[in-house]
Amino acid sequence: MRSKRINGFVHYPSNLLEKLPNHGLIYVGELLGMGMAKKSSNVRSRNSTIRYEMTRDFIANYTSKFIPGFSETDEAKMLEIFAIPDMKTCVVTGQKVSKTGGDHLFEVRGYYKKTGKVGIEQKWNRLPVTNDQNKRYKKYQFIDENEKKYTKNIGYENLTEEELKMCDEGQRELYQNIQTWIDYCDTRGVELGVEMPKDAEEKMNIAIEEAIDILEKGIENMMGSVNI
Repeated sequence: MRSKRINGFVHYPSNLLEKLPNHGLIYVGELLGMGMAKKSSNVRSRNSTIRYEMTRDFIANYTSKFIPGFSETDEAKMLEIFAIPDMKTCVVTGQKVSKTGGDHLFEVRGYYKKTGKVGIEQKWNRLPVTNDQNKRYKKYQFIDENEKKYTKNIGYENLTEEELKMCDEGQRELYQNIQTWIDYCDTRGVELGVEMPKDAEEKMNIAIEEAIDILEKGIENMMGSVNI
């Protein structure tokens, strides 16, 4: 016996009810994913990933108009400041890195809510680090006078003299190297983090929403193409 549609609901034969999460009448839109725009879905869960990659593509093109090229002289200066022999050596551990693309010193969107800025794509903003250091090397933990722990991210935050005293030798050296590199970038007219144009941000958000709606509609069509 096949299912029957009754006033927008699907009524299933008794032998199938035990296999369904909700017994009895089930709303068609719920079953076929028509409520996805208001609910979580695997497609919608990739929202932040899509936003991240769109930002990278946009910023790479947008900043190419005013960010100077990264020359061999600039690369040599980076190697000198971080005391590494080549761009395949981690600035934190001195170990060889598996990927040579480098980590964004000023994160792509990681600091956007705090600063309104996003990280540029050019090599100015890329530091070679190992995978295990990638997520943690910029996060410095401290304890304040009230014994409360707090964290500062040296990718965009400056440390006080008191905080520097609380750092170990390796942390101080890395922080100072990063500050020296940022200062050098300033002399070359380079900001590692730039303001995201509001119009571009809005256009991106609209495009993402429209794209996800299209993909979720595609899932609905896929479900509608099969008999349950």
